[in-house]
Amino acid sequence: MKMNKKALALLGTGHAVTDITQGALPIILAFLQPVFALSQMQVGMIMLASNVSSSVVQPVFGILSDRFRAVWLIPLGCLLAGMGVSYTGYSTSYAALFLAALASGLGVAAYHPEASKFTRYASGSSKALGMSWFSVGGNFGFAAGPLLASLFISLAGLKGTLSFLLLNGFMAMLLWANLSAITEKQVSTRVVHENKKTHVSGGGVFRYDKNVIVSVVLLVLVVIMRSWVHLGLVTFLPQYYVQYLHQSEAYAATLTSIFLFAGALGTLAGGPAADRWGFKNIIIGSMALIIVLLFLFLYSSGFWVPVLVFLIGFAVISTFGLTVVFGQELLSQNVGLASGLMLGFAIGMGGVGTTFLGWVADHWGLPMVFHVMIIFPLIGLLMSFFLPGRERMLAD
Repeated sequence: MKMNKKALALLGTGHAVTDITQGALPIILAFLQPVFALSQMQVGMIMLASNVSSSVVQPVFGILSDRFRAVWLIPLGCLLAGMGVSYTGYSTSYAALFLAALASGLGVAAYHPEASKFTRYASGSSKALGMSWFSVGGNFGFAAGPLLASLFISLAGLKGTLSFLLLNGFMAMLLWANLSAITEKQVSTRVVHENKKTHVSGGGVFRYDKNVIVSVVLLVLVVIMRSWVHLGLVTFLPQYYVQYLHQSEAYAATLTSIFLFAGALGTLAGGPAADRWGFKNIIIGSMALIIVLLFLFLYSSGFWVPVLVFLIGFAVISTFGLTVVFGQELLSQNVGLASGLMLGFAIGMGGVGTTFLGWVADHWGLPMVFHVMIIFPLIGLLMSFFLPGRERMLAD
């Protein structure tokens, strides 16, 4: 089956604009931290609120996506994400800031399961490649978020966050105007694909073989470990360079964006690599590489800092798209749920990691955060060895 490139372009661009709000939040918090005298723990709690609302609740949206036609969530989610983050600069208290992050996260949660489901249908037979294109949109948006937040705030002060509402509002209107283009050629593909596989699960959410359930749980845990590294770096890399090393916010934003833009390139490489060498092998290689690169980062300085940040971003985020497809292949009758678990719950649990790392920073200092962080990919590597390989998946 051929790709629906127009639908993929719309969904990928919408993914980028929606995830810009998530990428912007850590930098906005770096500006707001002295205003509200926030502790590192409080910064971690705001990131936790953002990730609980944007990600942990995504499986709920995924289940609804499997049962009901809710394509309208695509433009609505994009709009709500922009509304929430635009209010952060107008917050007058910690509670208001907390609620703004929460609202923005709900918009992100609404967008992802439905958009990733239709991405799967639009990808034809090249599912890993199509999901990589969709994922790179989100990674690009996440990477652009810090730069845009820094730019908007430098031009208009904290009130410059209103620009996100204009950006997301325009994208939401574009998505709404093109919903038929996103869905019209994909409904029949979905029906044929699902009818061929009804014997796998009997049509129920939990009617899967025990081995499949174990594999899904393992995959979720691996993605959680990756997310603890990913969000930990996004959150505490700028804090480390601004608060501890006394570098400028612009330098911190640049490093964060280097990390995230490298991740976008890694995502583009990860999908085709998984199609060729298998999901499991790429995940194992990624986790092993992250361990080595984080260790080298601990002792880097000068020119090597941005180089290692780039390589870490490439390695960490390279498996982003392929883990979504991996989950969808395992839960082939519940694509929305699989998307919610991989794009939502597992990634959103990164907020738990940031809260823990915030506690570490408050008690032992920001440098210790990066020492503790090495433990996460080590755990992820060990669990990756127990994931099903290509031969086992084909046998199932």
